[in-house]
Amino acid sequence: ADVVLGNSSSGIIEAPAAGTPTVNIGDRQKGRLRAPSVADVPNEEGAIRDAIDAALSPEAQALAARRESPYGTPGAAARIVEVLSAVDLAGLRTKPFHDLPR
Repeated sequence: ADVVLGNSSSGIIEAPAAGTPTVNIGDRQKGRLRAPSVADVPNEEGAIRDAIDAALSPEAQALAARRESPYGTPGAAARIVEVLSAVDLAGLRTKPFHDLPR
């Protein structure tokens, strides 16, 4: 897709990670972090048309292609493995039980 248009969280979260600009209509996603490639517009025809034109511009396409996301960077699984590999987990393997006196 050249642009994501609507008010879905996919335009806020997944589209920037995929390198696609988003025109987010209205305030349904209010309060969510946004990538630089997300444009918020009111639910007004002229504003929506202008934002679509801007999102299709070479500048907006290049900005989206940087795939910037405020939700982190790829490679989380590798970073988690690295951290867990450095931690002594031996003491966590067996859950201790204590019998209560009667």
